[in-house]
Amino acid sequence: MDINGFGERRKKILQVVISHYVRTARPAASGMIVRDYDFPFSSATIRNVLAELEEEGYLTHPYTSAGRIPTDKGYRFYVDCLMEAQKLTQEEEKRIETEYRAKKRELEEVMRQTSKMLSLISHHAGFILSPTLDRSFLKHIELVPLGGKRILAVLVTRAGLIRHKAIQLKYDLKRTQLYRISRLLGEKLSGLPLSQMREEMNRMIEQESNRYLGLLRAAKGLLGQAFTSGESEIYLEGSANILDSVREDSYDYAGVDSVFRAIEEKRIILDIVRRLVKREGVKVLIGRENLHPELKDFSLVSSTYKSGNRVVGALGIIGPKRMEYPKMVALVDFVAKVVNNILNSEGG
Repeated sequence: MDINGFGERRKKILQVVISHYVRTARPAASGMIVRDYDFPFSSATIRNVLAELEEEGYLTHPYTSAGRIPTDKGYRFYVDCLMEAQKLTQEEEKRIETEYRAKKRELEEVMRQTSKMLSLISHHAGFILSPTLDRSFLKHIELVPLGGKRILAVLVTRAGLIRHKAIQLKYDLKRTQLYRISRLLGEKLSGLPLSQMREEMNRMIEQESNRYLGLLRAAKGLLGQAFTSGESEIYLEGSANILDSVREDSYDYAGVDSVFRAIEEKRIILDIVRRLVKREGVKVLIGRENLHPELKDFSLVSSTYKSGNRVVGALGIIGPKRMEYPKMVALVDFVAKVVNNILNSEGG
């Protein structure tokens, strides 16, 4: 995109139109721009520039209104070329860090807290794709009887993150057997990355004679049921904020029902986020760039986060195209860094 050939006058006018629409949800007309923004150009000059920007696809006008609103192309030019970098306030950063410190280190709780925090601060929908655990290092495994043939498998990583899963067994295991299996797994697997657990279990079974063979086979079956390293889940908060943004817009969005269904089912978000994991850093998808017609009137701001040097998930917000992009980019970037720190403390 050639910003140098765009012209300072055109850049300023486009920026005013976008800023005005983001703040008010109302189209910007030439008279309003002269009156409210103290431009050193005549109304006729501004009207001509608005017409040029519309002809080139950066602006459009809703219905019969004389004012203009940004198109996807206009928003894209703004995000790529006109938007100034912004930081969260110290109060906002402190609030985010405090909320994380106040919560347990359970992985699911960290994920829920992240999506909730993104939604509360952005006033849009917040989401996060949970990491796979294959690069995390094991600290402790505990198997707890729940009654009948159900047990609770609890996995703790060296970073202090906890993941648990209830398992329905096909056979009975006594409390003493579960204790012995937990202790055996702790002795043999502690300190290993989770991606190597199954391989190490197979090696141990091949080398074992009779003493622990039955326990090892039972342990391998339990681990297979409880912790699949490739599992990921999408956590989503604040989808009702989508309706609020539609109400504030100056036009009716007839497809809002399909957006709600798609977001609540998480199918679209999961599809988009899985693609985003392949690209590091903060990304902004505007309108039809999302490749899903249900989101053609919405934007998505996302960032990846890592475990070690490997990208393991993505998080972000979904909101109207007229969102406050500098603030949203700063929010998503900061929260991603906080999640990075949590996942990588003490080696993950």
